[in-house]
Amino acid sequence: MHVARAVAARNALLVELGFKGGSITMIRSRWFLIPFLLSVLLADTGMSQDQAVAVSAGQDGTAQITLANGEKITIPKEPGQVGISESHIGPDGTVGWLAEYKVEGVSYPIAGTLIIWRAGKTIRRFPTEQSFYSWTFYAQGKQVAYHVGPLHGELKSHCELHDATSGHLIAAWDGDLESESNRPAWTKGLSH
Repeated sequence: MHVARAVAARNALLVELGFKGGSITMIRSRWFLIPFLLSVLLADTGMSQDQAVAVSAGQDGTAQITLANGEKITIPKEPGQVGISESHIGPDGTVGWLAEYKVEGVSYPIAGTLIIWRAGKTIRRFPTEQSFYSWTFYAQGKQVAYHVGPLHGELKSHCELHDATSGHLIAAWDGDLESESNRPAWTKGLSH
């Protein structure tokens, strides 16, 4: 009974609004579908097709970047490089990794250069005379923070914050990464 009243009320409203016979005729036209289909097909997914989605080590020690469109890019090795480690992808698609080198008298490879790559090219190299312990992107990928030191037995952790593009030193800090007090926010992603 309630359904019949609802249908009658709807039909009366449609007649009042000017629809003939109290019903709506469906317009069948492809032209009304085109804007809808274009909006679906051209929707911004938030990720460019040339944005990096993965970084891996090649068998020969190169860095291999996989883009959102499936393309793989192999980055040539630095002179003396034997591998990569600790690769990260920033929120803006900037990529970074540590280039590893063999050092005489040491049985394992040493991370000696932080390499930053964006939009098809290496934009910055951060070398160290010691060894990288860890690194991370900061400020939405616009900056990099890293922890460097001797191979064994550091007394204090030496950490630096740099602009990822220019390489400009923004801040440096020497302290205990194990302690949460008196530690700059940009060092939070760093470890021994």
